[in-house]
Amino acid sequence: MKLHDVARLLGARVLIGEEQVGCEVRSVCGSDMMSDVLAFTAPGSLLLTGLTHPQVVRTAQILDLVGIVFVRGKEPAAETVEMAGQ
Repeated sequence: MKLHDVARLLGARVLIGEEQVGCEVRSVCGSDMMSDVLAFTAPGSLLLTGLTHPQVVRTAQILDLVGIVFVRGKEPAAETVEMAGQ
């Protein structure tokens, strides 16, 4: 499934990286524990999390994840969005 399909199904807004929405989502990981994400998530995965701090972006970058979905109505801080755009 493509990232744009996931965004459409979830009714999600793309905050940054519009050019990446054609990427293939290979799997999905849902966790608020970045240690579990680091231990059990493979490149090409989509992360579902309620954490909104910049460390989530660093974790996604380390693992080469295709994106982050902030769940439970959470909005990331401006610093988090800024880091994702770098």
